[in-house]
Amino acid sequence: MKLTNHKTMSRVAKNPYGRVFCLTVLAFHMGQAQAQSLGINTQGVTGGLVIPYADVLSTGTLALTTGNYQEAQVGAKRSTTQNMSLGVGFLPGLEFFGRFAEYTDPIPNSIFSNGIRDISANLKVQLPIPWFTKPKVAVGVNDLSGGAVFFKSAYVVASDQYGPFRVALGYAKGKSPVNNANASPTFDGFFRGVNVKLNDSGLSGLVEFEGPQKHMGLRWMSSPIAALGNSQLIGNVQRSFGPYAGAGSHVASNHFAVSLVMPFGENEMRVASFQPSADQALPSLEAEAQSPTGMQPTAQDKLESLRKALSDAGLERVRLGLHGSTLVVEYENHRYAHNEVDAMGVVFGLGAEMAPKGITKINAITFKDGLRLFETTVGVDAFRAFLRDGPASHVRDSLSWDKNPSDMTAQTEWIQSEHTAKSAVRIEIKPDFNYTVATDLGAFDYALAANVQARVPLWSGSNIYTSYLLPVSNSTNMAEGNLFEMYKQRSGLRTVALQQSFWLGSQILASVSAGKFNYDTLGFQAEAALFVPGSDDMLQVSGVGYNKAPGGIAGQNRAGAASYRHMLSPTMWIQAGAQRYSDGSSGPSVEWNRWFGDIGVQLFYRKGGSAQFAGLQLNIPLTPRQGMKPAAAFFTGTSHFEKSVRTRLTSAASSGNYISPGAVTSLKLETSMENDSLNAGRLSKPYLDQQVYRMREAYFLFARDKK
Repeated sequence: MKLTNHKTMSRVAKNPYGRVFCLTVLAFHMGQAQAQSLGINTQGVTGGLVIPYADVLSTGTLALTTGNYQEAQVGAKRSTTQNMSLGVGFLPGLEFFGRFAEYTDPIPNSIFSNGIRDISANLKVQLPIPWFTKPKVAVGVNDLSGGAVFFKSAYVVASDQYGPFRVALGYAKGKSPVNNANASPTFDGFFRGVNVKLNDSGLSGLVEFEGPQKHMGLRWMSSPIAALGNSQLIGNVQRSFGPYAGAGSHVASNHFAVSLVMPFGENEMRVASFQPSADQALPSLEAEAQSPTGMQPTAQDKLESLRKALSDAGLERVRLGLHGSTLVVEYENHRYAHNEVDAMGVVFGLGAEMAPKGITKINAITFKDGLRLFETTVGVDAFRAFLRDGPASHVRDSLSWDKNPSDMTAQTEWIQSEHTAKSAVRIEIKPDFNYTVATDLGAFDYALAANVQARVPLWSGSNIYTSYLLPVSNSTNMAEGNLFEMYKQRSGLRTVALQQSFWLGSQILASVSAGKFNYDTLGFQAEAALFVPGSDDMLQVSGVGYNKAPGGIAGQNRAGAASYRHMLSPTMWIQAGAQRYSDGSSGPSVEWNRWFGDIGVQLFYRKGGSAQFAGLQLNIPLTPRQGMKPAAAFFTGTSHFEKSVRTRLTSAASSGNYISPGAVTSLKLETSMENDSLNAGRLSKPYLDQQVYRMREAYFLFARDKK
């Protein structure tokens, strides 16, 4: 018996899987029973090294991964192996990943390569289960659609945490890669694995069995990094054994992967737990109610001080007045560019703290370029108490919002008839980025320019807008004379136009620009939004017309779009309509949009003629939450940098995913009324109810010291 045990232990000592098993048992007996955070596997889903788990990304979490894993089933090991993915948790229990894989060898004396470059999409859904103490269960599909599929598979997986162990078991049904119909699918059959936490430093060991292949590796996960918005870095190293025994097999191979997991949705929820520092904390209402001694400021003095404080906080065109017991605050905001809610927090916080006695409400009227857009009202007592950790429900009960407020100038007793100063010119610098991904010519080609945009406000709702491009860099394939030359950025004054925004009645906001566009064409760009009465839905129309076709990726001289937006929640909507695209084709378009704080994510489908495209778009701010204080010339980055990755939807009968510059591209105007005037679609009473904690945070971060 002892001899048998000795032989068994000898085999374990020589077997790498046995060593991991010993470490697992040791870790268990040491009582290290905390669950590991999620990692991203080589397929582009949450999981272990290669296999998926039943867990999904939490709502609003983005995960970016790069590595060098190559599935043996797609062919021989290549000199270039890139395996990247971008994932997002869209809804509770639902994650979506886009994956880019490149396994290529260069062809001597050619711009082309041998091998594959592929963009695919993965979807995983965690199933609602009737039990609470049993494993989680999820189903998923890899490489969702198309004729040129390399990683097509569907699977079901169950996984759970047991002390320091995370155990997963599942079954996958795959399809052979399109480049080798006789090869086994890249993910097929039963799979299982264990992930064990080794210590408290974020290190864990993983062993996985996936079909005939075996994988062993280590994963390290950092603690949340405050400087990166509580993001976590994850590193994997692994060795694969006994892979698929086909013509392209390699006996054993080493791989690595690095992930950045960004919890934008969780960061948004953390705002509710914000607490001011000790020196920021406000005195209790009881202490402030005690009779002060000495000479006290008059109501006029307090209002003058409030006017100055709002201006010092960076708001423009400030004007204060009294309408009965309501304090009226007119203002314009360009400094707090991520979200108009921050400016509201500054107005309500300073107003509630500095308003004279007898004021019961604050009515904040928001302007853009001198045009009255909307008004928001809140109770003074409710907001003052809320700043001292009073109930948010009282603020929500007192809060009201409406668009296109009536002009009450004549009925308001203004403290001063003139508004405070505004910037004479606003200059925004943003990247202008043309690119291609996963073409026959390269994994990634680009042309980058700095887009210097200037706006000079004129009369109410109007400004002169200019856009000047300064090329910065481009890849060889986008240089002059090469195949992607049409993507190359052109230096010079691209646009100079007069823009006018205005209300048509009480429900329609419109904007029209006329001038020079696309360097050397004359014409107009226009858009309008109809607010549907009795709901937060919206009908949008837009169009452009030029005296000649701009050419290149800008397309033809006529394009237009009409769509209906249905709000699913204050931060999520679906938008469907029809477009005449800039390439001359026409067809339907559908978008699904979701905001996580100041990060917007969009899934879209567009069809023009016989061409169909689907993709993912991100909308991210490239400027600080609080920008520079306004001056005669005001400089800022862009608050909405929108870029997408898309792929042509193919079929087995037509599997070519051909590059079509400018084909079936959604109409983009030089300026966006939605971004500039409507807070990127995040404006409604329910949305502001959700954001009252952010208003409180904005007051303490940006305005507390102005009181």
